[in-house]
Amino acid sequence: MNKFLFILFFFIVACCFYSCYDESNTYGENLVDTSFRNISTDTSTVIVSSSMIDSLETSGKGVALVGRYTHSLWGTVSSTAYIPYSTPSLTSDADETLVLDSLIFVLKYNNYSIGDTTKYQYFSLHRILQKVVLNDYGYLYNNASFAYDPEAFVSFRFRPKDNAEDNKIEVRLPDAMGNDLLTRLHNNDQMVSSDHFEEYFKGFALVPSQTNCNALFSFAVDDTAASIIIRYHVAGELKVPKECVISPNTSNEFYHIDHDRSGTLLNGLPYKNVEVSSENLGNRGMLFGGIGWFTRLKFPYLNNILNQGKRVSIESAYLKIYPEVGTYSAFNALPDSIFLYITDENNVVTSSVKDYLGSEVQGGTLVKDETFAENTYYSFDVTTFMQEELGTFGMYKHNLQLVFNEDEYTKTFRNLTVSDQKGKSPIVLQLIYKVYGSY
Repeated sequence: MNKFLFILFFFIVACCFYSCYDESNTYGENLVDTSFRNISTDTSTVIVSSSMIDSLETSGKGVALVGRYTHSLWGTVSSTAYIPYSTPSLTSDADETLVLDSLIFVLKYNNYSIGDTTKYQYFSLHRILQKVVLNDYGYLYNNASFAYDPEAFVSFRFRPKDNAEDNKIEVRLPDAMGNDLLTRLHNNDQMVSSDHFEEYFKGFALVPSQTNCNALFSFAVDDTAASIIIRYHVAGELKVPKECVISPNTSNEFYHIDHDRSGTLLNGLPYKNVEVSSENLGNRGMLFGGIGWFTRLKFPYLNNILNQGKRVSIESAYLKIYPEVGTYSAFNALPDSIFLYITDENNVVTSSVKDYLGSEVQGGTLVKDETFAENTYYSFDVTTFMQEELGTFGMYKHNLQLVFNEDEYTKTFRNLTVSDQKGKSPIVLQLIYKVYGSY
């Protein structure tokens, strides 16, 4: 009997506790979330536009970009390198007779190219007619140029070899130039002194053939690469080979770019100070090294998700950039990395999208699909940016700039074609966000 009374007493107490709970009670509502939903979407609007860097500095980069390349969408780019030279030094006895063996122009391939490198490409050297001088700011840009003799001084062809160590080119120059240089240097002629050498010899323009060049190459420019070598010996002795190296003026060397946009969607558009909507480029945006194009990304409707609940928080955000199939190939390889910078309403860069440590600019991870090219993309974690952007408006809103690093712009012709959400390979913003019904 006592056991039965104990069980009955416990049951009555439990019922009392249950009947005291009020489902309409709001106490603690501000402290604990009572309802929420996790939502995943990949249909957020991304507005795409393209702009061109006002001036691209190409002097003193240690490279000579030379050649021609025609992109399937963006026209033909061609590059001519201007290489002035520093005053050489030759030590000899006045009573010696120096005999020229050869005069050589030396080029060293940098193992970077764009275009069909399986075929020979043709180039020519032209004597520069004006002294190459830097502008008032101490630079030369990709649109700078100096007059050179239209008649080729010497021509040659080049095709990269599989063995990188064999990709050194030696071009024989006319003996007349070699004898004149050797004689003047031996006699300490005033014309080849440090005060006058660049007036006597203003350098070479390395020019691609307009008809027999369909690839662009990077050649090194340093003390020994792109140099001129006088090979000689002293008469009447054992023929001991000697050399006098005329090194490039590595501060003043630069390359000039021409861009033929006829027949493309770029034709008729200004070259500078313009932002081109993707709608005017066939629903595309682009990045292009050498000529300086980059892409802007805007997210005008991000705040719309705030209408879905009393409180909304972004849990994660990933941006996937898909290169347009057909705009890259083995001869026009995709860049290894691209980068995102943050800009204000005036398109002034204020920060960058950092890596997971928050210390370095995040380089988009290239995910290659060798089977289905459509699934090749660059991935960015933009969670922090989107979290900070959510709820901002007007002058407080920010955009993203999709760019290469400086070396890609000034030392290569890397390019990337992307699409807006109406294009062939749409950019995708993947959002996972939490919507709270009350808080």
